[in-house]
Amino acid sequence: MPKGSDSGVVRLPAFGCRFYHLGRCLYEEQLNPGFHTAWRCSVQVRWEAVYDDFLSRAESFDLNETELLRLWRLRFERLAEEPIDCPGFSLAQVETLPECLHLLVDICLLRLPACAGHCTNYRLHPKA
Repeated sequence: MPKGSDSGVVRLPAFGCRFYHLGRCLYEEQLNPGFHTAWRCSVQVRWEAVYDDFLSRAESFDLNETELLRLWRLRFERLAEEPIDCPGFSLAQVETLPECLHLLVDICLLRLPACAGHCTNYRLHPKA
């Protein structure tokens, strides 16, 4: 039994858990991917809304695919240059858009529950 412990239970470190990522717990997201829409990246949600609006407007003009792609590329370049409207945005050197440290696929890690370092869902990372 570890010194100073009265239960004999040794808590495992959070970073060893397969659901731990940068201080947040991914268990609920991995259980039901996309179920919690409030966890989605607000910047990506906005960009998707702009894209949907673009497609709706483009249908009215009966554009061919080449012209449609050219116009969207121009629109997205302007969109991507706009300031990021997110209080949690933190620049990261990654190949994602937006280039945010807290972005994981399409969810914002800051919106996930914080990891306490131990829980009933703790699972070791699989061996690489």
